[in-house]
Amino acid sequence: MNNHIHDTVSKVWGLTTDLPELESQSQSRKCPTDRVFVNRSLSLDTIKYYGFDMDYTLAEYRTPYMEAETAKYAFERLVELGYPKEIGDTKYLADFAVRGLIFDKKMGNFLKLDLHGLVLTACRGTRKLTRREIRDEYPTKFCKLFEKTPEGENRFLQLFDTLFDTPKIFVVSIVIDWLEKSSNYAKTNSGYFDNSTSSLLTYPTVWSDVSLAFDMVHSKGLHSNIMKHPDLFIDRNPNLPKLLDYLQSCDRKVFLLTNSPYQFTDVVMKYLLDDLAGKKWTDYFDYIIVKACKPRFFNEGTPFRHINKTTGSANLGTHHADDMIQGEVYSGGNCDLFCQLTGAEGPDILYFGDHIYGDVVRSKKTNGWKTFLVIPELKHDLDVWTSETKLFERHHQLERKLGEFQAASGPSQDREVIRKLDQERKTLVDEIDARYNPYFGSTFRKGGRLSCFANQMDKYADLYAATINNIINYSLSHQFWSPPKLLPHEQTVAQQPGDA
Repeated sequence: MNNHIHDTVSKVWGLTTDLPELESQSQSRKCPTDRVFVNRSLSLDTIKYYGFDMDYTLAEYRTPYMEAETAKYAFERLVELGYPKEIGDTKYLADFAVRGLIFDKKMGNFLKLDLHGLVLTACRGTRKLTRREIRDEYPTKFCKLFEKTPEGENRFLQLFDTLFDTPKIFVVSIVIDWLEKSSNYAKTNSGYFDNSTSSLLTYPTVWSDVSLAFDMVHSKGLHSNIMKHPDLFIDRNPNLPKLLDYLQSCDRKVFLLTNSPYQFTDVVMKYLLDDLAGKKWTDYFDYIIVKACKPRFFNEGTPFRHINKTTGSANLGTHHADDMIQGEVYSGGNCDLFCQLTGAEGPDILYFGDHIYGDVVRSKKTNGWKTFLVIPELKHDLDVWTSETKLFERHHQLERKLGEFQAASGPSQDREVIRKLDQERKTLVDEIDARYNPYFGSTFRKGGRLSCFANQMDKYADLYAATINNIINYSLSHQFWSPPKLLPHEQTVAQQPGDA
């Protein structure tokens, strides 16, 4: 690396050590929560465009305060819709919901599924279902994503895969708790029936009411409160301006691509980036697109318009130009138009986002962008993984013993040993789950089985980390190497040493 780049990096990061020494630092020497993890090998040398989502990516919201406030506003809206006031008195359970859950609108359960649609864990309301209850309600433990009806495909499962979804999961669960305990409502196959009013409250209706309440929260309450008091809701990241400055100083193009409207984006980004030297937040980006309507942006998109920064409204008509101007703000458009105006190509782009579907799956699958998934909850997951070594070792030993006994067909007493070992294994899996989350366990797995969320992450996120800050620990010439993906016959069959 030449002296100019070395001096730039030292100045931007305030490094006190020599850069080559920093670059040579091995992965194992980095604190796990500071690392970037790799699903597919990627060289930062080839990345010319760095794109960022805003919410939960550039803007790190204060949880559980943010979630608790969101739930409080939603309960207030539900009371306006006719729900009892007492549901709003419930204390927010910060350790209840995890990302990647699915609400079964037929059975009223929240489910964590594996990649094949098999139920790993389930809750009705805030009560965790036992293994027997799960077998009774899902005899094959398989949950179909779609059901055929005379009218065609009818989706009856609702996926919750963003951090904005966790308070929704909590609010739906509290409503179901109330219905389960209410003396006025009798449980039926379709939902809950109130004899006094001859009314039926179904699970789809509950979800529809909660969804409407949250729409009202975001449009009328939460956004305005964040805009008035960003310091209450958002952690200011001192490394963010350094990161964006560094990227631009190394001749990388930096862009913001967010679904948030301009007025909200302007307040949040001013809070995060505007400094005393007079540099505006828009100076940190070469291109800015708000109200992008992802994931639609990665397909047909929406009309592309220029934003009047004085009024905050979009100009009439679609914007026609040969390029995008630095410091200006645009709304809508689509991926093809963006690449046409900026000269970017899919493999040139590394996009950072927290939304597994809207940010990562569609940008990767449809347009071939390189992807970086931001997973704030990974910090807690890594804490459990690194601190509960004895539990994980015991689980591995039990699985190995089970495999050895099951490989040999023995007498009935061996079958009894297998049954006891398997029961011990299940109990240990539950104990490990509780270390992550007392209701749903780890976001990424249950025992040896990956969750649907983890499978999507593995399939579509090239890189992932707990925060965008972690990219700071790697130079822009760094080569990320993914670990080998071994097949079962490669993992379990020992290779014979070759002849000397």
